[in-house]
Amino acid sequence: MSRPLVSIVMRTKDRAVLLTRAIADCAKQRYENFELIIVNDGGAPEPVDALLEKHAAALKGRARVFHNPQSLGMEAASNLAISQSNGKYICIHDDDDTWHPSFLETCVNYLEENPTAGGVAVRTQIIYEKIDGNRVFELSREIAWPWITQFSLSRLMESNIAVPISCMYPRAVIDDLGGFRDDLPVVGDWEFHIRLAAKYHVEFIEGEPLAYWHQRRAQKGALGNSIFAGADKHAYFDLKVRDEYLREFVERHGPGALLWQAAMFHHFANRRETFFSWAKNRVRNFLRHRK
Repeated sequence: MSRPLVSIVMRTKDRAVLLTRAIADCAKQRYENFELIIVNDGGAPEPVDALLEKHAAALKGRARVFHNPQSLGMEAASNLAISQSNGKYICIHDDDDTWHPSFLETCVNYLEENPTAGGVAVRTQIIYEKIDGNRVFELSREIAWPWITQFSLSRLMESNIAVPISCMYPRAVIDDLGGFRDDLPVVGDWEFHIRLAAKYHVEFIEGEPLAYWHQRRAQKGALGNSIFAGADKHAYFDLKVRDEYLREFVERHGPGALLWQAAMFHHFANRRETFFSWAKNRVRNFLRHRK
């Protein structure tokens, strides 16, 4: 097989009912010049090997698997797969999400035409579902972040605006940024996106959703989404990342501006007044008193 242009990274652990859908989803892509690298992060190896055998014909020899005897964590699993990849571009395809068949084709075309871009993200749809035995049932759908029209650093300061299934990155950009932080068991993709948007322009492709973020909000355990099943962990590490960046800022610039900003936020939140309306009124009062 010639060198693939795209490397798809898939992390999994004891979720065969979801993994089989994810593998089939990759095989259905219209763009075929890819390799699929699965990292079985501490799960039983036999079900993963069986699924690769089941989908072997559709995958046409484009898949490899690494079995970690013990779990290294999501971001370490991503870094492992990326270190073993051959593609010019990298996608993180979680084992419970899916793509539109044209996702790879659309993203590759954009990045090939824009070689200086740090990546590309697409419109994403949330699919709510539940698992009953060995079957997955869709409940409903809605657009994720319908107000988002840019991959914006300022928006990322609030929260993540693109999940891994939504993005494609040049391998060189990931290497330049030092990969994903493997000390973060969760929120690693958000932290990576902050570093990415701070240094590179990342395009956002409008239009119909090309990525599908599957959510099982009531599901607990291994079959749940980490953002819901592990909500407390997400809250802890979200604040940890924010505090790390805040300390770095304070060490360089001191706390003065941030103390003022915190006081103003509290002031305007209580008065239901914006800074701009306050400033406008101050100017009006100043001009009135000069007359």
